[in-house]
Amino acid sequence: MLYSLLVLLAGMLQSAMLSFNGLLSDFIGLFGVTLVVHVTGGMLLALYIALFVRKRITLRGMPWYLYSAGFFGVFLVSVSSYCVGILGAAATTCLSVAGQLFISAVIDHYGMFQVPKVAFSTKRIPCFLIILAGIILLNLS
Repeated sequence: MLYSLLVLLAGMLQSAMLSFNGLLSDFIGLFGVTLVVHVTGGMLLALYIALFVRKRITLRGMPWYLYSAGFFGVFLVSVSSYCVGILGAAATTCLSVAGQLFISAVIDHYGMFQVPKVAFSTKRIPCFLIILAGIILLNLS
C-alpha cells in the first residue's frame, strides 16, 4: 500500500513539475530548464546521500547501456517541458502515461532488462482500450 501511495505521489509531482518546467522555459529556454532540473536534482541527491545514506556511489561494474537512463531523463524533461506549453499539462501527462503503459507491457511480456516476466493477457486489452478512449476524449475536448 505504501509503495502505491508513493508512486501516486510521484505521478502528482511529475504533473506539477511539467507545469513548472513549462513556465520556467519562458525565462531560460528549454535546454536551460533541462539543465536546471538535472543540476538541482543532482545537488539535492548528493546532499541526501551525504547526510543520510553515507555510502559511496561507484559507477563501475555495470553494463554501458545503463547510462542511457541519463539520456532518457534529459529527453523526458525536455520534451515534456516543451509539450506542456502546447498541449497542456493534462494531455501531456495522459500521452506520457499511455507511452509508459505501452512500453511497460512490452517490457513485462518479454521480461526485458531483468524485469520479472509477466505475459500479456487478453484480460488487459479492455483496460488499455479504456485508457486510450480517455486520452482521445481528453484531446478532443
